[in-house]
Amino acid sequence: MKVPVSALDACHESFTAADEARQKASTAIFADTGLMALLCEHDRAIYLCNMQTPGEAQYYALALLDELFKGLPPCAMVGVLYDVSCQLHRSIVKWGFLPEWSKRMIFGISVFHAFGHQWSCQLTYNPRLRDGFRTC
Repeated sequence: MKVPVSALDACHESFTAADEARQKASTAIFADTGLMALLCEHDRAIYLCNMQTPGEAQYYALALLDELFKGLPPCAMVGVLYDVSCQLHRSIVKWGFLPEWSKRMIFGISVFHAFGHQWSCQLTYNPRLRDGFRTC
């Protein structure tokens, strides 16, 4: 990974989406605390999952990506735009998540979320600067 660990740590500390312990909806009142979607480049939902834990745990994103790759041809590459893509990419590399798919993913952070990240994350995960992202 090209981003310094200190920058990734700073990004992790500054985002509520990266804080898996932060409760955003009461589990005492609601069975589902949120919804996570995997969309195609045309903003059409491919997969949805109900989140049933406090916080936005990474395993929801990992499960959606795993399910997506099961239906793709073996040569398909996937551009992953996620608000905390730097944290998801870090976890995949550090812990060896999705080993059969990880080499086929390109991570990016959408411009809407980029400015909340450290400068090195903005440069490394900018889809316009990453090979493999189709931008208009």
